[in-house]
Amino acid sequence: MVEKTDKHKEKLIRSISDEVTILFEKVLDYAEVAVPNADQYKKLRSKVLRVGNNCIRNISREVQSRYVVKYDPPAETIIEIKSVCAARE
Repeated sequence: MVEKTDKHKEKLIRSISDEVTILFEKVLDYAEVAVPNADQYKKLRSKVLRVGNNCIRNISREVQSRYVVKYDPPAETIIEIKSVCAARE
């Protein structure tokens, strides 16, 4: 059961990491337009990436050390499988 729980933690960490990454990518997109000087943008970009990556590492550490996680998949997952032969017709 420990392995399953660890997979659940990893899934949560991966989901949070993806969202945080999207956040700092969006911030950098806006900053690129808002900061007119390329050197200033490079400095800001470096800081945003460092803070974002530190945030992801801190969240991961926190979840790994202090939480028990159980993933409940959605009740209605629809999986559609089509035959290769049927797709050609």
